[in-house]
Amino acid sequence: MVGRAQLLTAVAFFTMIATLLASAHGAGAQSWRDFSPKERYDALQNYWRHEQLPQDRQQDVEKGYERWRDMSPEERARIRQNYERLQHLPPQERERFQRRYKKWKGEGGSDH
Repeated sequence: MVGRAQLLTAVAFFTMIATLLASAHGAGAQSWRDFSPKERYDALQNYWRHEQLPQDRQQDVEKGYERWRDMSPEERARIRQNYERLQHLPPQERERFQRRYKKWKGEGGSDH
């Protein structure tokens, strides 16, 4: 079972990579030097967190990234939009959604 901290780390790493790729694609960035200091710092922080994960979790994150990379731009945009909607939900609704999602994924949790 994946701990909350590990899940958040994986999501942060995945999100940062996706953000950097989207930034690079949109801004025409060609190398590490093209990223802002904050983007570089965030990427390094996420890399270090990723390196601290057990090997199997690292592989899970990397497979997730590969799935993300293989999606169409439209699918990635839809996922980003859904993520933004989730982030803007009131805390109680967000928690309820997360419980229902865990239950749907078979990870337990109560809907009440």
